[in-house]
Amino acid sequence: MSTLFTINTCKTFGCRNLGLPASVDYSWPDYRLGYPALHCRACGSYPPLFDEQQFSEWLFAHLTAYASERGRFCPECYRKEIICYGHNPQGTQRVQCRACKKVWTPKQQLQREIAPPERIETVPLIVPFQGERAEQKLYVLLSFDATHGNILHLSTNFTQHQIGETLRYRWRGNIEPDLHHSDIVKRVDMRETQFLRRSQFDEIQYGSAVLKRNAKGTILRPVIAAHGHFRVLHLLFPEVKAHVISHECFLRGAIITAWAELFRQRQGELWFIEEDINDSDTNTPWNFQGTTHHGWWQNQWQLWMQAKNRKMVCLLTGGDNNNAKTLSLAASRHYIHWLYKQTAFTHSAQLSAGHVTQVLLSLAQDYNCKLTMAASGDE
Repeated sequence: MSTLFTINTCKTFGCRNLGLPASVDYSWPDYRLGYPALHCRACGSYPPLFDEQQFSEWLFAHLTAYASERGRFCPECYRKEIICYGHNPQGTQRVQCRACKKVWTPKQQLQREIAPPERIETVPLIVPFQGERAEQKLYVLLSFDATHGNILHLSTNFTQHQIGETLRYRWRGNIEPDLHHSDIVKRVDMRETQFLRRSQFDEIQYGSAVLKRNAKGTILRPVIAAHGHFRVLHLLFPEVKAHVISHECFLRGAIITAWAELFRQRQGELWFIEEDINDSDTNTPWNFQGTTHHGWWQNQWQLWMQAKNRKMVCLLTGGDNNNAKTLSLAASRHYIHWLYKQTAFTHSAQLSAGHVTQVLLSLAQDYNCKLTMAASGDE
């Protein structure tokens, strides 16, 4: 299972080394871009280097805790072939892994198997919490079934597990500005410029996140949280071939690493989407307006218009550009609109990071139940 924990790999789509933990083409550390990087001579890329041991130790704890809590895969070997295995003395269902025979009692009641989504939609959300002072910030990742709208996985960059120093989020006092330019094309270009201004592409500075003195837990670098987030999703849905994400470069890297085998075989699609939605109820068709190129990699973006709405779509891997017309971030928009109406969420600035994380997980469960009831006609 060693490749499960690989983070230091080539992340370039189309490169023969994509996702491979070792290659004769690799050399490191390379400081050509001003930070320690892995240099892949096959494609010329310089992905940032991480402390592999510190990442592996944290990811092992992260996956084990998730599996022990949810019972969706084995906390030892991470296989999904799980069978019921009697009950403990308290009458709670035990389960066993068919592969390694591990027996454990999930903390949550076993849920029905979730059908694999056709497409996973992922967006970040910045949420306030009460830390060393008021209005600290937490980085949240939300992944949805893009077709049915239910939340597949939610995580924050708060962790209760011990971590190495290189995995910690470090606030340097210069928050990245929110980009609200009225011109969506200009906004995409500004975001790409923002990536280049970072000390390295994934070193996001989203605000202060200092926990209260003596508080248990740690705030992770968002890029580390993203890799953990998508490793869980890959274990749950290894065959999903299509992903749409908000315009954030390290989300691309975390997805392409987790599903590297599919992308290496050119069986996956990964898209950036930027939206300007002023009328979510309109049913008028989307009209293609042309293409532009942006950023370090000069990625091609398509511009689409629909009455008062605009969107830009960028295919980052192989796939069919004709799919762009139907893609959106609608599932996340609907949920976030609902979330901001929930009192438990709007009071998050008064709660600790750990408490906010639990509130978000609970609200996600409520939202999924609401969708299930609506689909069955019980609401």
